[in-house]
Amino acid sequence: MGQKVVFLDVDGTMVDFNGKIPASTKEAVKMAKENGHKMVICTGRSRFQIYEELLEMGFSGIVGGAGAFVISDGREIYHAYIDAEHRKSSYDYLEGKGFVFCYQADDGVVLNRRSYEGMMDACRDMGISEDRIGNLVGKIHLTEEPWDYEKNEKIIYYRAPFAVERVHADMEPYFDVVALSLDGADDFSGEIGINGINKATGMELYLKYVGIGREDSIAFGDGPNDLQMMEYAGIGVAMGNAREDVKIRADMTAGAVNDDGIYRAFAKLGLIG
Repeated sequence: MGQKVVFLDVDGTMVDFNGKIPASTKEAVKMAKENGHKMVICTGRSRFQIYEELLEMGFSGIVGGAGAFVISDGREIYHAYIDAEHRKSSYDYLEGKGFVFCYQADDGVVLNRRSYEGMMDACRDMGISEDRIGNLVGKIHLTEEPWDYEKNEKIIYYRAPFAVERVHADMEPYFDVVALSLDGADDFSGEIGINGINKATGMELYLKYVGIGREDSIAFGDGPNDLQMMEYAGIGVAMGNAREDVKIRADMTAGAVNDDGIYRAFAKLGLIG
C-alpha cells in the first residue's frame, strides 16, 4: 500500500465520552505510523483543547477549530479568525436571544458571566465529568465584551431557543452552523464557524502542503461536523457510535470507539498488518 494520510476526529472517534483514549487506538496509530502513513488530528477543538496525551501519540499534523487552523509537523500553515464586524453581530444575536455561548480562541474560551454559569450547568446536564469540562474549556476569559477578542475562531452554544436549522438560517451568509458533536447534546446545541471554513478545507490545505492527493486520504468521524471531511476524503469512515445520519453518508462503518473501532478499521483498510 502507498502512503496514506489518515484524518482522525477526536471526540467520539479517538476519545470516548469519558475523555479516555482506548489503548487499541494508540496502538493502531503507532503501527500505522511505523508503516509510513501520516496520522493527522482533525477536530473541532481549538489548540488548547488538544491535550498532551493526544499529542504524545505523535501526529504529523493538526486540522483544528473545525478547519480554522492547520499545522504540519509543528508549523502553522493557516489560521482564520472571525472578523470584528461578525464577532460583534454574533454576540448581539446570541445574547439578545438568550443563548448560552462562548467564543473559542487559541488558549481558551471567551464568554460573559451569565454564559459561563449556563455552560457549566449544560455540561453537567450532558453528563460530562468535571475533569473533562476542564479539558474542553481550558483557560477562561471572563468578560462582558467577549466579542472584543481578535483571536476568536468559532462559537459553541447551548440551550438555544430554537433548533440548529433556524440558527443556521439566521446567521448566514457569514457563518455556518452544525449540531454539537458531544454525547448528550441535543438539537438546541451547536457550533458556529466561518462559512466556507471546515474540516474538509483544512484537509485540502494540509494535503496540498505535504504533496499528497485527496484520493490517498482517509477520514474517521462520528458527528455532524465530520460529514464534510468524510465526504472530501478518498474513504470516509463513520464510527459505530456515530449518528445514523452520519453512517448512511460514509463509505464504511467501523466499530464503536470503545470496541476497538479504530484498530479493527485500520486492519481492514490495510493500514496495519
